[in-house]
Amino acid sequence: MEVRKQRLAHLECLAEKLTSNGFTAELASEISKPCLKVANASTPTLNERVLCERADNGSWSYWWPWQQPIGSVEDLELVINRIAIVLRSVEGDG
Repeated sequence: MEVRKQRLAHLECLAEKLTSNGFTAELASEISKPCLKVANASTPTLNERVLCERADNGSWSYWWPWQQPIGSVEDLELVINRIAIVLRSVEGDG
């Protein structure tokens, strides 16, 4: 499977898991390097892009756009937890 198709498949899988966990996740597939636009459903202003990259050894991981890894495509629970931490709403902020 070509790299672009693999990337899209991993992003689509994450999008499904995120939406079932209370996030909105929109796949931006029309751009040269597809990504997910993820938002906290209850606070949509809390949003970020999630990328998916293949390492030299062939493994795939999700990444923040600021070049920090989120986690392996093999550990979606960890990835979703890390995304939730970044996009969490802090009560009392006003």
